[in-house]
Amino acid sequence: MRKKVSFHTLLTPIIGFISPLIIYFAYLFWYDSGEEFKQLFIFNNINSVFIYAKDTTLWIFGTVLLLTISSIFLKSPKALSVNNSFKKSWIILILNSIIAVVFALMISNKNGSEIVFLMIPASIIIANGFEVIEKMIVKNILSGLLLIGTILTFFLVII
Repeated sequence: MRKKVSFHTLLTPIIGFISPLIIYFAYLFWYDSGEEFKQLFIFNNINSVFIYAKDTTLWIFGTVLLLTISSIFLKSPKALSVNNSFKKSWIILILNSIIAVVFALMISNKNGSEIVFLMIPASIIIANGFEVIEKMIVKNILSGLLLIGTILTFFLVII
């Protein structure tokens, strides 16, 4: 499944990325809103993440972050040492997670919906990390703690 690197294979993703920008620029140019297009490329601020500063959400994010990072460290050496399609999928999944974090930091109106962008790749990474653990009792304990933590967090939010 190796593809030969050519001008075509290098140019296609670049054109795919630039095409929506050109269309959006044409739309804004038509309505005489060029300044809005310029604002897309100013990355001088990362918006506040204080919406997640509640104790319950900190525990959730901390646990998911800890499990995701530990799963990446557990699974990556095994996944990257083999030359198959899973290696490419693993790299894409990690890049997707990084892009999701950057996207969540750049959103100005944080209402909690951006959590979906973070949790989907994190759940896949955590599941792959559980696969590396050989002892079934450790898997059961971690799964049980996650389930109990989810239920307790739900009831702590209500109180």
